[in-house]
Amino acid sequence: MKNIILVEGKDDKSFIEYLIQGVEVKPLSVDVLEGLSKDALTKRLDSLKTGLLKKPFEKLGIIIDQDSFTTAERLALVNECLEGNFNVQLSNYQTFVNLEIDGIPFQIACYFVNVNGEGELESLLTRIKTKSSPYADCLQQWQNCLSEKVNQKEFDKLWVHYYLKYDTATHQERQQAVKYCTLEYSLQEKTSIWDFDSPVLDELKGFLALFN
Repeated sequence: MKNIILVEGKDDKSFIEYLIQGVEVKPLSVDVLEGLSKDALTKRLDSLKTGLLKKPFEKLGIIIDQDSFTTAERLALVNECLEGNFNVQLSNYQTFVNLEIDGIPFQIACYFVNVNGEGELESLLTRIKTKSSPYADCLQQWQNCLSEKVNQKEFDKLWVHYYLKYDTATHQERQQAVKYCTLEYSLQEKTSIWDFDSPVLDELKGFLALFN
């Protein structure tokens, strides 16, 4: 039986799939929710439960962004979706609970991507960059000029975009930015622009290691 991890989007999938290469885990698939919402998560969980007899899994992990929510608020969202499908409540994140449906045993856990209790994937990326980032860092001066500030989530996304496109891409690559100035491409061809040994990633790596 394989393991399954549900993530919010394409970049999350690419990042988790890369990190897994450095962690000893059993075969697993990383599936995309195409954005986080109660309906999207509930629908995907219902599909997994319905198909459990034909496609059983050993462990199911739900990885979503912490954003500006508290851990309790994020757990409440996950538990609301799990309650309707698997009749289970998680007491905390990073810990698997045992379940059994129709004689098939499996485990479920969740993890919230964060830096010091808030943020998302881009928050991690801003802290594991290895190259000089004058273009991306100048965004702070732009932010300071605004009367209405861009929220931290959007700011971090912009920072990563500028880092990929202007600080680490060649002129030729910028001409085809859709292809070459993406996180997915950097994880395939430019891994040196990220520090995957950063302690910022230790907690997430620890969660992935639970899938071995």
